[in-house]
Amino acid sequence: MKNTFLAVQVFLAAIFSAGSLLQAEPIEISKSAQRTFVQPTLQIRQINGDKEFCDPFYRYLVTCGWFRVVNGNADYNLIVNGGDGKVSMQLFFGENPVLSKNISYSGDVRRAAARSVDELISARFKQKLCDSQLTFTVETRPGIKEVFVCDTDGGNIRKITDFSTSCVEPSWMPDGKSVVYTRYTLAGTDVCETMINPWRSRRLTHFKGMNVGAAVHPGGEYLAMIMSIDRQVELYVKALNSRDRRRLTQSKAVEASPCWHPNGGSICYVSDRSGRPGLYLIGANGGSPQRIPTLGSEAVTPAWAPDGKLAYSAKIGGSYKLAVYDPNGGESGVIANLPAGDWEGAAWAPDSRHIAASRRVGKRSEIYIVDSKTGKSRKLLNLKYSQTSPDWSPIRRD
Repeated sequence: MKNTFLAVQVFLAAIFSAGSLLQAEPIEISKSAQRTFVQPTLQIRQINGDKEFCDPFYRYLVTCGWFRVVNGNADYNLIVNGGDGKVSMQLFFGENPVLSKNISYSGDVRRAAARSVDELISARFKQKLCDSQLTFTVETRPGIKEVFVCDTDGGNIRKITDFSTSCVEPSWMPDGKSVVYTRYTLAGTDVCETMINPWRSRRLTHFKGMNVGAAVHPGGEYLAMIMSIDRQVELYVKALNSRDRRRLTQSKAVEASPCWHPNGGSICYVSDRSGRPGLYLIGANGGSPQRIPTLGSEAVTPAWAPDGKLAYSAKIGGSYKLAVYDPNGGESGVIANLPAGDWEGAAWAPDSRHIAASRRVGKRSEIYIVDSKTGKSRKLLNLKYSQTSPDWSPIRRD
């Protein structure tokens, strides 16, 4: 899902001797995607209980971004008690009670903390965020990438693949229990799925040529992916559990990075059919691709939000910036005030507000969580290895 256009070009250069697409870059003018937004403040009046619950609860509350946690006067006041399998919360707007909640849990204390913070977010904003996970790739040694997962606060990190080659472009299944990714082998590429608990893996595709960039349909029954069965790189839809497939594009252009619209009826993807990488929309059953208006001289790595917004990376002034396209208004805006670097591989959180993306400076990439409303960003992890291609799971159901 997060396969970059550059990666496809490199693959083609090795196999098909693809030519250069370099052109003079035009001057671009961009505008901000953010509108004025003021975070409501929240004071934790009391927090009592087991350290194993209180520490992650506080971390989730601070990092979720829906409240600005302060000391002293605040819009909201919170009293929390957690431990021994029980959580009680009271949330006040000023002195007026707006939430009184009791939660029972067993086993996973970190997850109990995440679910508790989600109850607060839901009570005020009708959204949830914390009880989800992120998957991404880590370059564990030169030329080798593995797939990892972690919680939204950056904790509970673990590796879910262990091969002597690279696994890239991870994408969550809709139930949030397994991850689909591209695995490079000596024979080429294939698409695999790894279930996290209990751990087990299986191969989903292994057609002749390229099998990359798989994105899972919101219903979980199909993959949108890039294949080169007839030595031409094209966009396909393939049944998840059979070899049945449908070719959607018919051109000499290079396609990459498909992603499903949240209603499952169409697919956004990258193509260089106009001479430079841009974003196109095509129906899930095929049809004529429609160009999506974007900023910059190039547009790559698209990602749909649950509410229908489209994030992508726009090449502006020699670097890639995070941008958001709103289909309702038909316009794009750049997320302003982000640190310098190349921003790629956007992935929306379940709240349609936060974005995970990789920021590359020089040869090193790190994953950041970006608040699309405020432009604030935070580094997800402190690792010595480069991380790329994040994808955000749905809120867990079990």
